[in-house]
Amino acid sequence: MVSFVKIPSLSILKYAVWCVALLLSAAVNAGDSASLKAQALNLYSELKMAEEAVPNNGNSVAVYIANHEQDLAIQSVIFSVDGRESARYNYSERDAEALNNGGLHLLIELQLPAGEHKIAAKFVVIDVDAGIHAGRLYPRFEQAISLKNDTQLKLELVRGGLFKMQAKAEIRVHDLGPENNVGSDSKPRLKAAYFNARRHLAFDALADAIAIIKSGAGVALFSDKQKQALSQSVAELGLRGELPELQGIVERSGGDQKTPLSAMFARYNAGVALIQQGKYAEGVAILVELSEGESYPHEEILLRDKTNLALGFHFLKQDDSEKSVEYFSKVRRLSPYANKALVGLGWAILTPSRSAASSAENDLNSPGVGAKSMPYLWSGSEDEIAWARRHAPFRRAWAVAHGEKAEDLQAAMVPWMELISRDPLDPAVQEGLLILPYAMSHWAGQSQRAEKYYVSASDQLQQALQTLDTASADIKNGGLRGAIDQVDRSDDSGWDIWLSALTASKDAYLDLLLDSSEFHRALSEYRQLTHISTVLSEYQNTFMADSRRGALADELETLLLKLNASAATWAANLDREALAEISRHRKRTEAYLAEANFALARNHENTRRKLNDVVWDGEARR
Repeated sequence: MVSFVKIPSLSILKYAVWCVALLLSAAVNAGDSASLKAQALNLYSELKMAEEAVPNNGNSVAVYIANHEQDLAIQSVIFSVDGRESARYNYSERDAEALNNGGLHLLIELQLPAGEHKIAAKFVVIDVDAGIHAGRLYPRFEQAISLKNDTQLKLELVRGGLFKMQAKAEIRVHDLGPENNVGSDSKPRLKAAYFNARRHLAFDALADAIAIIKSGAGVALFSDKQKQALSQSVAELGLRGELPELQGIVERSGGDQKTPLSAMFARYNAGVALIQQGKYAEGVAILVELSEGESYPHEEILLRDKTNLALGFHFLKQDDSEKSVEYFSKVRRLSPYANKALVGLGWAILTPSRSAASSAENDLNSPGVGAKSMPYLWSGSEDEIAWARRHAPFRRAWAVAHGEKAEDLQAAMVPWMELISRDPLDPAVQEGLLILPYAMSHWAGQSQRAEKYYVSASDQLQQALQTLDTASADIKNGGLRGAIDQVDRSDDSGWDIWLSALTASKDAYLDLLLDSSEFHRALSEYRQLTHISTVLSEYQNTFMADSRRGALADELETLLLKLNASAATWAANLDREALAEISRHRKRTEAYLAEANFALARNHENTRRKLNDVVWDGEARR
């Protein structure tokens, strides 16, 4: 588990990093990073080609992992040589999908002495559509091999013959021939580049692709899906025309591919824009298509949650409570959008329909103005998050719900009770901390419970302020970047473990920062540049030690200085944006705390007024 100051030694270096960033910020800016990445790609591809051209003293062995079975997904692999574990890897869903689509994972490259060696592998495999509690398959193999120079081994998951009848699987070993045989039918390096592109190792994928092209491979060698994956890698690195080597390869291909993610987001934005312009029918039609269309994996699922959230808000504003409840309920409860959906769901349950609003216009519990002119919920932004609580559904501060309204109020408590058990740093949860006692104060006989919930809200918001202050101090001491560096060094898993590691403790604050586009950009640039610098530094420490490579060594040394300077600049940007975002959340939390304390004071004033009335009546009778 990662806590706030994870690497104390890095906090000591923090001041040096800041100084370097400030000194070099005039020379290195955001525009330079794309040029540096392009230079690094070309140099790295040259280094890889030069490495292949130099004879090795030992036997070079590259081990690839492949999956031949579309209905099976590899979850993990352990590879051993001569009884000693050499590599292991845990495959994410994205990794497993890339393997199923023909990608190859370069698990490890070894230098082994001549002679016979015993290799062994263990896979953990599951059905593609299986649930988390489904049974696994555990194929394994052990085999003695006699190595040749530049051996390439493909360990492939297969299920055929008796194994298929028994619902089992096995691992088959294929010798793919020499490493530099890029034109062979197997094309391992190209398929490995595709795999890296699919798991968002953009630099590694493009460097391999450029090296393949420089080795004499033609455009025809690349399939449409490989071109599409490499195009995505170019976009992830923020490159445009800096890579002429990839002309004709890096382009969006047609065919029967699913709608690209960027196009889906464009449609979402178009639908939201139409609704904001008052063109409800057109905008809703687009969003409903995204909500109810074919299921997409990974990031697209988040877009569906966001779409359902937008539809829930829209129908709530239109006083269509039934549809609002329907779309809010579609947002997955573990989604980043779940908290806002829970807020909206409670108001949707409590909100009267259009006809009910018009018939109850003069009722004690009806809104202060008609539903047509005053919607019940906000647009979804944090700035307007408390709109509903301040304007509806009770006209007067001390109104009490009766009849069906009381039943609706009780039903609305269900999602709100779930909401307040979540992270109190989240804006929607903070709103829920005030919604619950606000609504409860209008529920007959629940005034004392409302008081307790207001006190609890005040306590939690004060604790949230302390957490934000701790987060701010951690960022200033280099703890955030130190933690990112630490978890990014791990390369034995395809899962985004750096996110889970940073958000593991209850005081984690990374989720708050990821809502900021500027922080996200700084984070992306910083991680990319440090990864590139790490990859090139490994070559500087090993391959470039040979004095015969002097020209490349000098170029590499110069480029590393520029990369480190650019990374330092983005590190400073990262910290600055993080502190600005924490400050924004602190101001919002202070506002909620003030509201909670004001509500408590108002309740106390009402109690005092009642007490004064009792005393006055008693004195009058004397």
